[in-house]
Amino acid sequence: MLSVLSITLPIFAIIAVGFLAVRYGPFSRDTMRALGDYTMMIALPCALFHAVAGRDFAEVIDASYLGTLAIAGLATHALMWGLARMQQAGPKRRALAVLASATPNSAFLGYPIFLMVIPDHAAPVLAMNLLIENFLLTPIGLTLLGSAREDGEAKLPPLKLAGQIILSVLRRPLIIGLILGMATVLAGVELPSVIERFTGILGTAASPLALTVIGGSLVGLNLRGDLRLASLIAGTKLLIHPLMIFCAIALFAALGWPALGPELRIGVLLTGCLPMFAIFTLFAQEVGHEGLASLALMLATGLSFLTINLALVLLV
Repeated sequence: MLSVLSITLPIFAIIAVGFLAVRYGPFSRDTMRALGDYTMMIALPCALFHAVAGRDFAEVIDASYLGTLAIAGLATHALMWGLARMQQAGPKRRALAVLASATPNSAFLGYPIFLMVIPDHAAPVLAMNLLIENFLLTPIGLTLLGSAREDGEAKLPPLKLAGQIILSVLRRPLIIGLILGMATVLAGVELPSVIERFTGILGTAASPLALTVIGGSLVGLNLRGDLRLASLIAGTKLLIHPLMIFCAIALFAALGWPALGPELRIGVLLTGCLPMFAIFTLFAQEVGHEGLASLALMLATGLSFLTINLALVLLV
């Protein structure tokens, strides 16, 4: 247990530093927003490009990993939709619940943990997580959210909605960094040493900045929301999602699919134990449910200390 805490305590201590630095000074939420933009737009894309571009394609893409994460995510989405409907949640709140239920905070929280637990596989795990999150799970949630209209509200044409979602995915700096890294791998290009050093130096700032931003962003959240539904969303993300991942691993083993290696198995199960992605609150703000999303995010981020530690005790 002490060896596990030696991994997670520094991670969550940095999150606490970010929280305290905003709660009591010297930084503000605007400072955290700027640091978050730098992390998301420069540091993390450079870290991902640097890590992916120097590998073989087979090291970056594993069909069993992608299949496991995809099947588990879709199953979690379906269950979340049903549970939210049973709670009589409206169409927008139900769509937000689905959006958060299986899309983890892989970039800001997952990557620093992967670097400590499975350092040689941290980049491929992050890359595959981003592929499933951005090209499958998040588009499903955003499609439901874009289609959810209360009485009297006009619906967006399906083609316009699809175009908006595709453009929003392709414009994300992390996806651009991933695509450029994959293109370098497929082309067999050896990076010049100056580019390798440049992206490597910028990428080293990603993990501590990302963790600090998580903590600072928790200050001042609008927590006036539906506690019952927020608890269901957090519980589904932290408990049901990893359970679905475990079931998907067992299903593929029964079907005779190539088994995940031990490091990738740790990576995918840890992914399930992460809280939902932080920009979930921004999507909720656009449809007037920021309080619900903020409350769910606060609960999931705090309780993920328990789920991540439990997963590490069982897996490492």
